[in-house]
Amino acid sequence: MSVLNITGLKKILGSQEIFRGADLRVEREEKVGLVGRNGEGKTTLLRLIEGEEHLDAGTITLSKGTRLGYVVQRPDFPAGMTVRQWVEKGLDEVHRLEAELERVGNRMGEADGEELDALMHLHGQLTERMEHIGGWEAERRVETVLSGIGLPTSLWDREANTLSGGEKSRTALARELVSVPDLLLLDEPTNHLDLAGIEWLESYLNEMKSAVLLVSHDRRLLDRVVDTIVEVERGMLHRYPGAYSAYVRRKEERYHEEYRAWEQQTQEIRREENFIKKHMGSQRTAEAKGRRKKLSHIVRLERPYNDVRRPIIKMGAVERGGEQVLEATGLSVGYGEKVLISDATVRIGRGERIGIVGPNGSGKTTLLRVLAGRAAPLAGELRAGYRAQCGYYDQEIADLREDGTPFTEIRRDQPQLTDLEIRNHLARFLFRGSDIDLPVSGLSGGERARLALARLVLSKPSWLALDEPTNHLDLPARTALEEMLSEFPGALVCVSHDRAFLDALSTTILEVKAGEVRTFRGNYSEYRAAILAEEEERAAKASKAQKASRPTAPKAKASPTPNGKTDRGAGSKGKRRGKDRDAARAARKVAKLEEEIIALEEKRGALLERLADEAVYRDPDAAREAQYELAELERDLEDKNREWERFAG
Repeated sequence: MSVLNITGLKKILGSQEIFRGADLRVEREEKVGLVGRNGEGKTTLLRLIEGEEHLDAGTITLSKGTRLGYVVQRPDFPAGMTVRQWVEKGLDEVHRLEAELERVGNRMGEADGEELDALMHLHGQLTERMEHIGGWEAERRVETVLSGIGLPTSLWDREANTLSGGEKSRTALARELVSVPDLLLLDEPTNHLDLAGIEWLESYLNEMKSAVLLVSHDRRLLDRVVDTIVEVERGMLHRYPGAYSAYVRRKEERYHEEYRAWEQQTQEIRREENFIKKHMGSQRTAEAKGRRKKLSHIVRLERPYNDVRRPIIKMGAVERGGEQVLEATGLSVGYGEKVLISDATVRIGRGERIGIVGPNGSGKTTLLRVLAGRAAPLAGELRAGYRAQCGYYDQEIADLREDGTPFTEIRRDQPQLTDLEIRNHLARFLFRGSDIDLPVSGLSGGERARLALARLVLSKPSWLALDEPTNHLDLPARTALEEMLSEFPGALVCVSHDRAFLDALSTTILEVKAGEVRTFRGNYSEYRAAILAEEEERAAKASKAQKASRPTAPKAKASPTPNGKTDRGAGSKGKRRGKDRDAARAARKVAKLEEEIIALEEKRGALLERLADEAVYRDPDAAREAQYELAELERDLEDKNREWERFAG
């Protein structure tokens, strides 16, 4: 069953036709990724669905009773309302259902006959809806979501209007996630999340019983969350089954299939037209007329469109420096009296690829600015290597002059270039024709990012310090940037939340956390594996310490072997026995889990019978208590099943 149905959508903004008869259908609980070049209309589509903009033709229909969740880009909060209060407003439907269940339960206590049957049916529907939106555990969900998206507890009781822009966006996102709407519209939800928050959001969206329409440039998110990709291209919406990686392959296959069909039809039409032209007025005129009539009824295929435009980001030759680019020792960074990182050591070698990761507010950007020479350290020493010249990319793109144009911004840095050379250079970054004279103040985020990169590559740095370089870039531009950086011979130090980007380029990860900097060799995925291994080791040590604190039974003596010596499992025989013991333990664990699962399922059956008991459903308090108990039991059952799968597998 669909929650959203769009047919014949048309939308015109100024002189541009954004949509020209687009269709889209979103099924219940379907996760859809919305992709396309910047400016194609992805955000406009969400605004049309939400009702912030009007459509010029066509229909947008939500199924009856559908609750819509939408995170506005610039949230505004009522005066005096705290973060927690705002997020809790996402539970309005839960509270309404609770009140309705209580009202129906009270009426059931006084009804009988057909009225009681009708009330019982209504009670069942309300209970089913409550379970669908996770209403029995809603209060706990508020704190889970606030923590998951990276809002510390110190902000929960703070007035929402006093937050920073990123914190406001996360607060608005939290409210919609808590509410579990039937259809959730998300426009770049990871922009203000750190890597831990992005990974938490992935898991949460996967478990949500909501349909989701997600605009994102995060390839990893699109691969792990969505089951359908819809591409916005030239005013139409094209559906591709599967996640992002499958979409990339299928789009290429689709283009080649459609091109072959168009080419074959074009050749056939040309042959027919040549035959008609040659034989009209000859002895075969009747045949020519027949072919002309048949040709007039052919539905002609449009030549398939494949937009391969993307920036051509090429770094010119850079001067080779020394083996060491930069060394920082005893480094402390921060601002004012606020110390973010203390006594850190960072070494950057020639050609090294370093990704900087860590929670929001931990000091990643401040550290990068200090390493790049854009800010002074609070303490410590920095020693630059021979001929080390840094090219710095600012995520705020603050170096651009608002009263300038793309042409004048390049001229400002490179006065020796001719007008033609500047035009040719800007064309590689998709600024063509009159685009080069557009005011910087009117450029989109993606256009400003491309202009900043166009300036950066002309500076011919020996190493690069990049702060969130993929922000604002669409997927083709991100790919072009990755290709340029993979060929760049100098060192690269990059702060990024784009995991695919970090995996493709990084050979070293610097983790900035709790005032410290730690170094991990490998890319982002290898770093995450190392962190998970650390967490598992800590958990194992804690478990071992806990067991050691308990009284233990005396150890059994080792049994003697036939030669009179005690066999303590040495050598291959001992290893084999060790494996046998592990297998036996796993088998015992599986058997125990199966017993526990059976017991939980029996309890669940008993609870469901209890909820159907007249004495319970006529008592609102007893019914509510049983429903809470059922939700808790189902959570335990899910955990046990997950644990069983791990050991049984």
